[in-house]
Amino acid sequence: MLVIGMAENGRYRVGSRGALPLPSSARRMCGIEPGEPVLLAALIAQGLLVVHPVSTVARLVADLHTQLAGGGRVR
Repeated sequence: MLVIGMAENGRYRVGSRGALPLPSSARRMCGIEPGEPVLLAALIAQGLLVVHPVSTVARLVADLHTQLAGGGRVR
């Protein structure tokens, strides 16, 4: 995941279309392909935005469903 904090003089800004560019090095580090959907979670009180790759969200949901069904952790 990526954790992005607010900065008055930050290098990257939310554009007029509401998009926030993610540097390619940060995307590669998290396994996020260009154009791949992500889940955004805002931690407003802390001024943070968390970017989760869709593959991570799918794995977490699968693990949760397995646990709810009485099984162990899915690998």
